[in-house]
Amino acid sequence: MNICRNISLKCCITYFVAVWIFISFLATCYVYEFKLYNYIWQQPQDGCISCEHHENKNQVAFENLELYLRMTSKFTKQYYDFLLPSLRYFWPGNASLVIVLDEENPQDKELGLKLSQTYPYPRVEYQSPIDPGIYHRKGHERMQRDFFYPEGKIKTKYVGFLDTDTVFVTRVIPDLLFEEGKPIIFGFYGKSSEPYYKRESFATASMYKSKEVVRGMSYFPVIMEVSHIVELRKYLEKLHNKSFDEIYRQHSGGPISQFSIMTQYMWSFHRDKYKFHFHLRSYNNGTWHGEANSPNRHSYEFYQNNVTDDQRSPKPRSSIHYRYYPNWRKPITLRNAIKTGICFSGGFDLCPDQCKHLNQSSLHTDLYFFEFIDWSWDKRSLDEQKKHYAKVLEQRNAETDNALKVGCVEANKLWFKP
Repeated sequence: MNICRNISLKCCITYFVAVWIFISFLATCYVYEFKLYNYIWQQPQDGCISCEHHENKNQVAFENLELYLRMTSKFTKQYYDFLLPSLRYFWPGNASLVIVLDEENPQDKELGLKLSQTYPYPRVEYQSPIDPGIYHRKGHERMQRDFFYPEGKIKTKYVGFLDTDTVFVTRVIPDLLFEEGKPIIFGFYGKSSEPYYKRESFATASMYKSKEVVRGMSYFPVIMEVSHIVELRKYLEKLHNKSFDEIYRQHSGGPISQFSIMTQYMWSFHRDKYKFHFHLRSYNNGTWHGEANSPNRHSYEFYQNNVTDDQRSPKPRSSIHYRYYPNWRKPITLRNAIKTGICFSGGFDLCPDQCKHLNQSSLHTDLYFFEFIDWSWDKRSLDEQKKHYAKVLEQRNAETDNALKVGCVEANKLWFKP
């Protein structure tokens, strides 16, 4: 305060304000320089902004995912023959799996007890029967309808739907299922050679009163935000002025895809919450085979104007739909599919004798093949595969290697009777 003895109070106040501003300026410069340094330093060489941050977001999303399997004791054999072995070899740790069985079926109750006590120790839930008038084909359409009500069974933000004949064919890492913390959605577009799927698109278009964007039954696990599926039901109820079950009853009885219906809603109303990859049905290396003036599907111009090149770029899938795979009834087909995935995921180092028939630099075609529709014609596929397996290599640890080693031994013994 000595400095203020010989000057006015006004000058004293001005002096202290100036000092305060100067100190604040220095502090701001320090903080800004520190943040700028970190920003520049953390940028990867390939130009991706905050890739590490995105990878962390993918990990967070992955940890907030439960897999959902709706089955009955009728499909026990498929579960043990197809899904379970591939889950053990390729999914990290004990998968967060929820298996939903029929409440009224004594065989399902017996199966549920057995399943809950063995790997991957799923949480077993039971679904009570509803009015049979809601669906026409009791088993299949009951399952499809139940997929629209995941909130009663799933406790996480995201649900990942599976079938008993899902077969994982590569090491599953968060980046394979999420991009920038958002679920990846695959979808087929272009002309279908199957009359069944042409009729299936009619149900989707009729429900939304607009053309189907993609066929959603094109990958597993199908990952959606649970709250968005709840919103979907409410939206359709408002659109049709009927209960969702009544809407479902009117559209079932013929070809219908629950995943196409879900995908249509996510594309229309939550496009920014998902990462879409549109897979062109192509029978001639990427040539468009559209359907002229189709009342249910969009034209080539729609995809040119509304879908980006990045959204049309290939992305590796984690699994195949095994009973829609060439020669699936031959046990050697299952062994080869799983062994190939093991080799590319680390088996070239862990069990080289099992992998000597493969070329590590070749394309792992099962990453781009689903229900007889291939994507390997896109020249970008191999580059995307390299990125995937580079990340798999980075995330290898004792646990993942042990799972692959078990697969190296057991894959040769996989056997099932069709």
